[in-house]
Parts: sequence; structure tokens; C-alpha cells
Amino acid sequence: MNVSHNIDSQNNGILTVEIEQNDFAVKVEKALLDYRKRANIPGFRIGMAPMGMIKKQYEASVRTDEVNKLLQDGLFNYLDSEKLEILGQPLPVPNTVDFSNSKFQVEFEIGVAPQFDLDISQKTKLPYNQIKVDQNTIDEEMSNLQNRFGKMSEVEIVGEQDVLFGDFIEVDKRGNTLENGLVKEGRLGVKSISDRRLKKAALLLKKGDTISFSASKSFEDDFDLLQLLGLSEDEKGATIGLFKLNLKTIYHVEPATIDKDLFDKVFGQDAINTKAEFLSKIQEDIEGLYKRDCDIHFFNTVTDHLMKTKMNLPKNFMKKWISQQGETPPTIAEIDEQWPQTEKAMRWQLIEGKLQREHNLHVDKEELVAFAVKMVKSRMSQYGQMMDDQEVEKLALNVLENREQAEQLSEQLLQDKMLEFFKESFSLKLVDITYANFLKLVKKAKK
Repeated sequence: MNVSHNIDSQNNGILTVEIEQNDFAVKVEKALLDYRKRANIPGFRIGMAPMGMIKKQYEASVRTDEVNKLLQDGLFNYLDSEKLEILGQPLPVPNTVDFSNSKFQVEFEIGVAPQFDLDISQKTKLPYNQIKVDQNTIDEEMSNLQNRFGKMSEVEIVGEQDVLFGDFIEVDKRGNTLENGLVKEGRLGVKSISDRRLKKAALLLKKGDTISFSASKSFEDDFDLLQLLGLSEDEKGATIGLFKLNLKTIYHVEPATIDKDLFDKVFGQDAINTKAEFLSKIQEDIEGLYKRDCDIHFFNTVTDHLMKTKMNLPKNFMKKWISQQGETPPTIAEIDEQWPQTEKAMRWQLIEGKLQREHNLHVDKEELVAFAVKMVKSRMSQYGQMMDDQEVEKLALNVLENREQAEQLSEQLLQDKMLEFFKESFSLKLVDITYANFLKLVKKAKK
């Protein structure tokens, strides 16, 4: 058997396998002898049927099976020996081949992963934003905590600090309820509304009234109505973000007093004892959230930089391969329409794979367990709950038994490792920025 390949400039290729009868004849003969030993043919004792009769009935199918096994092994071994990284799976080139010929060849279309270099160097300078926590932000968060743990009561008149509760119903641009549109029960604070006319209208609402919102235009930059309503990613992608609220209840919150009782409710029993410590812990938590947001934005900045890498994907092959996948394969028109997203995902998958191979960015079991333990401890502390290390590890292992959660944590840990690698590998241009301007920057980057 002889295997060869030819690849064009776009990494679409043809892999040719030349086979002779001698490559599989012995195996065919052995298989037929085994058939003869077991064959129960009327008029003959078991194992005594003429070989000619056995060949007439079984030789063609046995030959086909052996050729297919030979092709499979030959393809795998050749790709491995030639270090050919292929995308998708080889596709047989339609052709009529007579496996009984003394010599024949079978061709496969292949798509080869492109070779490329990544621009990762200290010579490359990328911006890293640093958000400073100002006193107004600390005071605002303290006020939020007072309201969150305050006493809530129903009222008849809407106030600036009150909460509106009811059904959020998806509408069209004219305010008409969308057929089969979203309906979500939820609440929002009046102070979250940034549109002056809308806020003025909200303050005049009574139970049973309705008011319309735009998720993207009606609220403060740091308020996410779609997140508040618990929309899935698919729902977020499908909605135009227009809703009307059928007001059911108006809640007034009497802020909690800043005292030991509030400290314990927010941060756990005896974790905080004075107002100064309370404010310091609030600032520490906000700084942690800001740092996480800045890290995510930096990761996305690096991703955008690396996605500019030039590479020739085997576009023709991949489209053809996709068109043959699944019980109901997509049409060529559907593949063409989705190709920009498909290509982007493929490019990042190749880049991520190269990063993992060349810079040893992997997640092992021990690291994943430790990461899950850290996650559980963090979540427990948020609710003021304390557990010993043995209990925490047991809970973490239970979390990892869920395959989906384990994959999510593994991906998160891998992303954290990649982030640290990026910070070490690029020159960071530190940029001081306010949170408001940071939100604008993130919003602009998403467009």
C-alpha cells in the first residue's frame, strides 16, 4: 500500500491511497476459511462446504471489509507519520472502484490545519485598564447594601428609592405585545432609570399601570435589564430589548441601620466590627470586581490582537464537510450565511490549541479540584457560611461530578492561566479610567 497527498495554497488537499491485492489477500483468505469452518449450508456438513461456494457467497463482502480496515489504518498511520493535522474528517472522493482488480486507488478530500505564527512578544504593547474606586462608589454600594438588607413594605405611591414589581412583557417598536414574545416577572429600582422622561413617568405610576422600556437606552450604564430578568443567552440574542412593565406592586425600602447587625448579615458573623472596617471591606470587594472586569477586557483585547493572525483555512473543504454532518445537514446557503461565525470559532480554536501546546497551558485533575474548592469557599463566604476543609472538598467533588459544571470550571481555569500568560508575555500599557468610561469602552468594543 502506498499513500501520498497533495495540498493547495488554501490547505484543501487530496490524499491518495494505492492498494494491491497482496496488501489484503492473505486476510481475505483467512476470513473465508473461518467462514467455511462455521458455515451451515444445506446438503453439507458444517465446515465441509466447497470453498468455491463460500467465495461466491462471501468473498465480495469480506474483501470490502478488509479494504475498509486497511484504508482506516493506513490513513491514521500516514497522517501520524507525516504530522498532518487535519480539520474535520477525510471525505471519500466519489468513484467506482473494483476491489477485485490487482491494483486500485482510493482518494479522499482533506482539510489541513494551517501553519501560522502568533505575535506574542514584550515588544507588543497592549492597554490594560485600571479602575480606581472613588468615595462616591463606596458610599453608593453601602447605600445599596442598606437597601438590600432593609425593611421592605408595600406602598401606593412611587418614590425615588422605591422598587417596581410586575410582569415584563416583550413588545415591538410600536409598543404592541409580541406574539410568542417573552414574559418575565421581575423588579427594578426607580433609581436605575436614566431616561429623565421615563423616570418622571415612573414616579406617577400606580398599581395596574404600564410603562415601556428599552433595555439598551432607558437605564444606567451599569444596569442590565436582560440579566435582571434572567434571560438565557439565546433569549438575549433573539430579543430587540423592548419591554412594557405591568405594575403589580410598589415596594418601599427602609434602609438598614449601619450597625453590627448589618455587618454580620453582609459579611458573616463577627467578620466586621466597625463602620471603618465595613467601608474598607466594601472597597476591597469593589476593587476585586473591577479587577475582574479589567482582566476580562484585557483578555478580549489580546484575543482581538491574536485573531488578526493570518492563516489560510481550508474553506472549500470545511464547507463541504459541514454539509455532510448530522441527520439533517445544513444547506450550502445556510453554511455560507453562518460561515463568518464558523470561521471565527475555528480560528480561535486553532489559536487556543497552539497556545496550549507550545506554552503548556493545560488543566490537570489536581488543579481542577483545588480550583473547585476555592470556588466553593468563595460562594460560602458570600452567604456568611463557614465549613471545614473536608466538607468543602466533598462539596467541590460533588460539583465536579456534574460533567457540564466540570467543563465550565475547567474552561474558566484554563482562561485564568491564559490570562496570566498574556500578562507576562505582552507589555502592558496601564491606563487609569473611571468606571463610567470603562463601561463605555466595553460597550463600544462589543459593537
